[in-house]
Amino acid sequence: MDFFYFAKCPQVECSECPYKGRAIVYGPFTSRRRGLSLGVNLYPTAKVCSFNCVYCFRGATELKTIEFTDLGVPTSAILKRSLNEAISQIRDFKSIDFSGNGEPTLHPKLSEFVKTVKDFAENNCGDVSVGLFTNSSMLFNEHVLIAISPLDHVEAKIDAIDELKFNAINMPEESLTLRKILDGLKNLRRSFDGEIAIQVMLLRLGSFSNAEESDAEALAEALKSIEPDHVHLHTVYRNPRLTTVKPIPKEEIERFASILIREGFKTEIYT
Repeated sequence: MDFFYFAKCPQVECSECPYKGRAIVYGPFTSRRRGLSLGVNLYPTAKVCSFNCVYCFRGATELKTIEFTDLGVPTSAILKRSLNEAISQIRDFKSIDFSGNGEPTLHPKLSEFVKTVKDFAENNCGDVSVGLFTNSSMLFNEHVLIAISPLDHVEAKIDAIDELKFNAINMPEESLTLRKILDGLKNLRRSFDGEIAIQVMLLRLGSFSNAEESDAEALAEALKSIEPDHVHLHTVYRNPRLTTVKPIPKEEIERFASILIREGFKTEIYT
């Protein structure tokens, strides 16, 4: 499959984007926390992920795995070219984030790419934060923790503390367990000096939701040993992969947030 070095995001719903996740660097997009941002996509030719989340607007996972996977593109040279193309068209962005089409921590060259982006940002972009959006599934791996240690911020997902809801919503690779992911998040807190935000997607899936008071209480208990700097609550706002996925009303999200705030977590709602 062909790829693009840089894609300037058109003003359309992501599911209607003509680039279809095939750009290595893309943007600018407005991060609801960090402002104008660029994304770095390590899987521009296929969606490689350890999850197959029901709400993912990027569609179904093509290769579901927890094995390190390199599809050949990008290389560091290609990534540098992509970044140069981006800054020739886009200025004044505030962050560069590894995100995109799949799970960035599955790439065996992540450490090399982190260095490439950090060096590029320091030499060309001034005061720009470099970070990672991750589904948290590979944080049990010491090589991943070392690779991401130079980053400024990490947004780590956890959508449910209940194992049944976790499996139904995230549809993980079969060997992944919720305990493994929670232990990985604890490892991240111990090893990472930057800012950690836990990102939660609240939704209704058919007859159940992950936004009940019991879900919030279970999450608060789990977060006590993770000690995030922030908790970011989201609900579905792009076209989800499955049509049975529905957003949670704002008042329910606020009730969920109030439980986390009561337990001392700095919690922000993005709807």
